[in-house]
Amino acid sequence: MRSWHTGSPAGGGPSEGEERMTVWRITGGEGGPEFGISRPEHAPRYDLVELDTALLRITAGIGSPWLRVSGDVDVSNAPELARALEAVEARITGDVHMDVARVDFIDVAGLRSITQAARGLDERGRMLVLHSVSPHIDKLVRLIGWETTPGLLVHCKTRPSS
Repeated sequence: MRSWHTGSPAGGGPSEGEERMTVWRITGGEGGPEFGISRPEHAPRYDLVELDTALLRITAGIGSPWLRVSGDVDVSNAPELARALEAVEARITGDVHMDVARVDFIDVAGLRSITQAARGLDERGRMLVLHSVSPHIDKLVRLIGWETTPGLLVHCKTRPSS
């Protein structure tokens, strides 16, 4: 695995107004039988770090419809999740798939970002598909009544609580 940074030359920080992005190139895919993936070469690749903070990590695949979210999604970082969903939507033409197996907590602001992205995708004939949904997220979505959100599909069986 190797990484590189876009932005200013090595040794210097980003110049004013310039963002720095870390891109990881991963050989082979990730996943396994728990994701319905029998062969590693069929696994989604996560080689673009959209966000990496103490609370939340969002990775995506360049040219891939997959987004992986891990950590806690709350009102403080829901806008970053919305931006990451917009970015993956802009990079691909089909449905967007979001792996939430490693999301430990999500509040209503985080779910709102997801449902707003799903509605936007639905307007363009596309869907947001959630994979490996925890019982917490599944229960919250159903309590609020957002399981019927146009363009949102909660896919795959929920993972057991740990």
